[in-house]
Amino acid sequence: MATSLESRFGESVAIKPGRTGQFDVLVDSRMIFSKSEVGRFPVEGEVEERFAALKAGNDLPPIESKGGALRRAVGKLFK
Repeated sequence: MATSLESRFGESVAIKPGRTGQFDVLVDSRMIFSKSEVGRFPVEGEVEERFAALKAGNDLPPIESKGGALRRAVGKLFK
């Protein structure tokens, strides 16, 4: 069964077991998503969009951490 990266971009994908709870996505040794860094799994389409940006030669946008929007909103209330 082809993954969305394979079908959308024609790229092969390899899944390698890691530590318990680890979920990192690397492209040519470049980290494009890390669950341990942002505290969450990617939302649907997030990895594909980051891969598309990388493939197009664009900078990768920052990834919002778990609870990031809520944390910022609460922070603004108590300034």
